[in-house]
Amino acid sequence: MPKLDANGEEIKRIPLLLVSKEESIDSPLDRRSEAYRHIAQKIVTTKPVPPVRQPIMTIPNILTFFRLLLVPVLLLLWEIEWRYTPILCAVVFILASLTDWLDGMLARKLKIATVFGAFLDPVADKIMVSTALVLLTITPPPPITTRLMALPVIIMICREVTMSALREWAAAAGGAAHKAVKVNSFGKWKTALQMVSMSILLVARQPISDYAAWLPPFITEGPAMLHIARAAFICLWAATALAVWSVAVYMANVWTHFI
Repeated sequence: MPKLDANGEEIKRIPLLLVSKEESIDSPLDRRSEAYRHIAQKIVTTKPVPPVRQPIMTIPNILTFFRLLLVPVLLLLWEIEWRYTPILCAVVFILASLTDWLDGMLARKLKIATVFGAFLDPVADKIMVSTALVLLTITPPPPITTRLMALPVIIMICREVTMSALREWAAAAGGAAHKAVKVNSFGKWKTALQMVSMSILLVARQPISDYAAWLPPFITEGPAMLHIARAAFICLWAATALAVWSVAVYMANVWTHFI
């Protein structure tokens, strides 16, 4: 017997599986349409949500762009024949190092980290550090020679190339491999020692007589600046050792994914 609605009209039926016009299941249209509505709502809510567009010009990203712009400034200053060029180069590098620390801190504190920033930040770091290392190899401060500077610089640059390739592979592999190459404490200590030692070496390139107006005589009139340059060079070697150790730790973490 057909079912009637409130107005006395027959409630039509539609096949559930669209096989035929006749249907053996006693399901009136109003009940079935309610089920269809829930199913449709479930399909809509389970559709993948499109990614939200992230802003590019955030404060951390602007600082990273600024650090990249400091690279040609450093190169230009290095070639200028002027009395205070060495100290200006040191100021530029120290400023770039501070922006490296500041952009990461702001991204975490303000919770405005972006995918583009995560890509650009290490790129800007490697470009600035590699440029400064090469320039220091060309004209190191006394008593450091070009031959002495060359070895730690080559090791540092090779390490950065290796880590870039390793992180690119780990990002493509994903999962545990990607987690295995996250920055560890050795890498952080390496970066800190590297920035400090390179800053001091850049400052030490300025002739000691030019510091007479700002530093006490026991520094400007004796071999103190030479000892400071040697100590900075030792710190650079310590950073190099940590760089090698850190890449060894990264390789050990991902080695199981290679075999």
